[in-house]
Amino acid sequence: MPLIKAFGLWLFLVGIVAIDYIKLRWISMLFVHFTTYLTYGLSKVLFVPVRLFGQGTFNIGVFEGSYDSIMISSYPMIIELECSAYQAYLAMVALIIFAKWELRSKIFWGSIIFGILAFINSLRIVLLGVLGQKFPALFDLIHDYVWNILMVVILWGLYEFVNNRLTKKHEQKN
Repeated sequence: MPLIKAFGLWLFLVGIVAIDYIKLRWISMLFVHFTTYLTYGLSKVLFVPVRLFGQGTFNIGVFEGSYDSIMISSYPMIIELECSAYQAYLAMVALIIFAKWELRSKIFWGSIIFGILAFINSLRIVLLGVLGQKFPALFDLIHDYVWNILMVVILWGLYEFVNNRLTKKHEQKN
């Protein structure tokens, strides 16, 4: 039952961010900017050439979307809401809220998992920039399929690792 509740909460949270993206762009752009600047910083730390170009918009019919532009290893990319891994963060929040952990553990391990997910997502974008520059024909395949699947596996793996660890710890106390 907690997994069903977590799924419902995740859908609700994704809906809130989607509505924000259409109307206000306050919450959604926090995800985009966070990802952009973390990726920029990670690129600098890894000595990968990087440049920021600022914000832009795109139109699809009557919908106007927003994004940040970045060039990694001479490969230009846009970072829009979907690139920010916001769905993974929201799934993590939903899973942790309904986990049978103590509040202190939820805050501590939730922060650790969030940091790991943020690092992996930014590393993903850096690697996609390098890949796009060297092998542009592979960019869409890796971006659209491989990383989407990997993010789900990584999120679930992190959650299960922490959940198993905390469950064993709780059983040892009793």
